[in-house]
Amino acid sequence: MDHDHVIGKYIHTVLETGHPPVSVYAFAKELDVSEREFFEHFSSLEALEANIWKRTVTDTIHAIDQSEEWGGFSAQQKLLTFYYALCDRILDRRSFFLARFPRLPKGEKPHQSLCGMRHAFTEFAERILDSGRESGEVACRGTLAKAYPLGLFGHLLSVVEFNLEDTSHGFERTDAYIEKSVRLAFDVIGTQAVDSAFDLFRFLSGRSWGTPDPS
Repeated sequence: MDHDHVIGKYIHTVLETGHPPVSVYAFAKELDVSEREFFEHFSSLEALEANIWKRTVTDTIHAIDQSEEWGGFSAQQKLLTFYYALCDRILDRRSFFLARFPRLPKGEKPHQSLCGMRHAFTEFAERILDSGRESGEVACRGTLAKAYPLGLFGHLLSVVEFNLEDTSHGFERTDAYIEKSVRLAFDVIGTQAVDSAFDLFRFLSGRSWGTPDPS
C-alpha cells in the first residue's frame, strides 16, 4: 500500500465530503484494500492525519537539506528558508490545511495529532540552534536554552496559523511576518530583543502599512 496514494485519497475524501471518512472500514473500501492492510500501516484515521502534519515538516526539511546553499547559511537564514519552503508546501494543500489543521485558543496545548510534527521540527530546530551557538548567533544561557526548541515550535504554529488567515496578495503579509518574527526570535535568543520586538508589534498593529517598511 503506497503511503502517498493513501494520503492523497484521504485528502480528496475530506475535501469532497467535508469531513474525514466515517470509519477505517469505509476508507479501506475506497482504497480497495482490506482493513488489515490499512492497519499494518496506520493505527487509525487519526494517526494517518497526524502523519500528514509530520510529513509536511519532514518533506520540507529533506527538500531544503538538498540545496547547495544550505551549508553556507547562517542559523537565522536556515530558519527563514525553512518557513518560506514550508508555506510554499502548504500552498499545494491549502484547502486541506484550512479545513483540518488543528488551531486552538492561545494558551492551550497543541493538539495531540501534532506530536509527530513537533518531534520532527524540534529535532531540526536543535540542529539550527547548534549551528547558531557555533556562529555566535545563539547565546548560551544554560537551562533556559533547553526551552528554545519548544519555543520555536510554538513559533512554527504561529507561522502556519498566520499563513492560513492571510488574505493578502501572494501572501506577502506572511512573508513579512516570517521575516520580522524570525528576526525577533534570534534577537531574543541572541542579544537584541527590543528593536525587533517593537518592529514586530508595529507590523502586527497595522501602523506600518501606510508607509514603506524602513527595513
